[in-house]
Amino acid sequence: MLSNHMKFLTLLALGAAVAGCSSKPVVTPKLQQAQKMYEKVQSDTAVQQKAPLALLQAGKIYDMSLKAKDTQEADHLAYLLKREVAVTRETVRQEMLKKRIASLRTQIQKAQLDAKESELLLLKKQMQQAKAKLKELEELNAKETSRGLVLTLGDVLFASGKATLLPGARRTLDKLVTFLKENPERKVLIEGHTDNVGSSAYNLDLSLRRAEAVKEALVAQGIDPERIVAQGYGEIYPVASNADAAGRQRNRRVEIVILDEGVSPESMER
Repeated sequence: MLSNHMKFLTLLALGAAVAGCSSKPVVTPKLQQAQKMYEKVQSDTAVQQKAPLALLQAGKIYDMSLKAKDTQEADHLAYLLKREVAVTRETVRQEMLKKRIASLRTQIQKAQLDAKESELLLLKKQMQQAKAKLKELEELNAKETSRGLVLTLGDVLFASGKATLLPGARRTLDKLVTFLKENPERKVLIEGHTDNVGSSAYNLDLSLRRAEAVKEALVAQGIDPERIVAQGYGEIYPVASNADAAGRQRNRRVEIVILDEGVSPESMER
């Protein structure tokens, strides 16, 4: 037989249990927000089609959230529900991405087939351009550099110690004029250089006057002066040793840089 005290405790426990069963589920702001997020994705047809398993898992947590007993449990279920909704959305995104990639692959395969003829035509055009450029180099006796085509006028094409062009230089410039007229978008940077004989001031002046003389010769034959920039650098950019006559002669030169189309002379100055 149970004592009166034990009977009382038993009745109290039963009463608490009954009271707990009859209490309303707890809803916190966090849980309410999570439930709305789920209800939104649950009604999305794309989600239903592309992420049914993830949506099912989120639905289980949603059902549990409708029966939360206290604030702590409600907020914990809110966290779980938000996470499952995020997983569901990511699953949909991944499925859509896979579909997009498959579509792009199909497009690429089609484009590759369509591009075969275009690729051959482009290759043919590039070969023609390469041949044309080689012909230009041969005609101008120029060399290709990172700055553009460089045509060098040696010291022998100027009067000794002066900026007067000799007839041999003018024949070379005639070819350059023809090229520039056929390529009106290309501009020119003319750079004068000397050896180290004499004062630096004299050499700088001579190099500039020789560069200007070349510019004047081009302008006289119809080349727009706005396409040409002339600079003198004196002795500071030698291409050979100044210790012997042969080296000094190589250093006494005017370099004509024929710039690529769209490149300004100012951007290529030393």
